[in-house]
Amino acid sequence: MNRLRNGAALLLAGALVTALPAVAAADGTPVDPALPTPTVPAGTSCGSADSPVWSTVSTPPPAGFSVQIGIPRPTVNGVSYQGVVHAWDADGTQSADGSADRLPVTSQSVYVPLPLTDGHTYGWHASTYDGTSYSAPTDPCYFRLDGSAPVVPAVTDPDFPPEGTPKKAAGQPTTFSISAAESLPAGCAAADGPDCSASGLDHFVYGLDQQPGIGAAALPADAAGTADLTVALPWGVHTLYVDAVDAAGNRSSAAAYQLTVPSQLPPAATDLTLATNASSYDYGATAKLTAHLGQTDGSRTVALYAQPYDGKKTLVTTGQADADGDLTATYKVTRRTTFTAEFAGDDRQAPATAARTVTARARVTESLTGSYTTTHYGSTLYRVYHHTAKAKQTATVAPAKPGQCARFQIQRYASGTWHTETTSACRALTSQSTAAMSVTLTRSAGQRFRIRAEYVPSSKDTGNLGTWGAWQYYAVRR
Repeated sequence: MNRLRNGAALLLAGALVTALPAVAAADGTPVDPALPTPTVPAGTSCGSADSPVWSTVSTPPPAGFSVQIGIPRPTVNGVSYQGVVHAWDADGTQSADGSADRLPVTSQSVYVPLPLTDGHTYGWHASTYDGTSYSAPTDPCYFRLDGSAPVVPAVTDPDFPPEGTPKKAAGQPTTFSISAAESLPAGCAAADGPDCSASGLDHFVYGLDQQPGIGAAALPADAAGTADLTVALPWGVHTLYVDAVDAAGNRSSAAAYQLTVPSQLPPAATDLTLATNASSYDYGATAKLTAHLGQTDGSRTVALYAQPYDGKKTLVTTGQADADGDLTATYKVTRRTTFTAEFAGDDRQAPATAARTVTARARVTESLTGSYTTTHYGSTLYRVYHHTAKAKQTATVAPAKPGQCARFQIQRYASGTWHTETTSACRALTSQSTAAMSVTLTRSAGQRFRIRAEYVPSSKDTGNLGTWGAWQYYAVRR
């Protein structure tokens, strides 16, 4: 890979002679087999038509290039030979000849005034000239130009994200993923044809905490333009610099990936959840708590707590999670209650807490007084009232809710079904958390009824949900 700089690089070894007008051996000038054919030294940009060598150029590209050729016998009988070079663009659009002064030396540079364009393919051959005839030319040499640097590489490492918590610590191996792409010549949609050549990504060079210079470590690029770098880094803040290099030797600008390597990792987050067998309960019902502890390094101890509305946080149980990671317990719920599961942490796992809040319905108990006997209709027990008496329903709400609302509903049985007769307005619960309703029965003889009470919480009661009491059944006789 040679670099063409302002027409002064891409050299072919050989001897050169006095400048003469650009003339090709093929234009009718005689060929003298006795004249020595120039040689092309090893290392020269000389490939075959099927496999041209890659060269790079400056930006903007030069208006010509120089080659170096060698002439085995630069002088014969006092005559020094002139070296000439014929070059052409492989797309057939341009050609040019160059020559050098006659000098009695075996190696000399020949300048060819053929403009170079990024992406194009060029051919050339050399001859010696004695002023009358040309030697047989050298075999044609071909080279392709790639003057575009690859794009800046992309660098990623999930162990050390640019923003976020490192997942590894000092001394632990980590892998950086590197990718880049070759740049195409201007106006080209793909790297093909004699005018859209691109050498392709070849390798990456990198340096830790310094730009990659001469002799920097290299990573070969695969067919997709990617490579992996696995290293173990010391503690501290570091910057990985990476350049992409194509097959022609063009080098991209450096990617700079900054990361912080901790001396040791903080404790890993712990997976802890808490579930209950329901979200709402009747007053005094038993809630089942299940704490689930994910994988931990050492300790498996979990503590379960309950804190009722307006109450203190108390320990329900503490114990080791079982083989499935579970710890269960039960608790009687009488009002809105927040349960918490707590894990204290261990050498590698961070402490964790999980919470679950459940609600509870208030309890309404009722008593129906004033009856003189009882009877059954089917399997249902009825209290029996004289039509001159009054039925009194008393409701008690727990937990105590003085000042909150209770209301009563009465239904009458007729035509085989129950019909709502009345629903009372709210009645404030007393300091004993009770409310009562008396029912006049004068016009109810011969009929059956049922009555129940409902607790209706206001927005001030955030401890319990509203609920109905059970139906109390009664019949009226004369």
